[in-house]
Amino acid sequence: MAKKKAKIASKKKGRATTRSCPVCESEMQMTRVVRYSEGPSGMIWACTNTSCLALVSKHGAHVGSLLDKAV
Repeated sequence: MAKKKAKIASKKKGRATTRSCPVCESEMQMTRVVRYSEGPSGMIWACTNTSCLALVSKHGAHVGSLLDKAV
């Protein structure tokens, strides 16, 4: 019985390497967010535009903005 080789995430042909921001249409990057008190945690897309800083879940739902969470 032959075993299948494991699929490696980097072989997805760039499917999840870039995404455009739903708010300002600039480029987004995948980041890891760790929960401190409230809010989402896990893998989240973050906008690279400093005036927007929108957050989008990996499933495409708009989570909010880093500007809203400033203390």
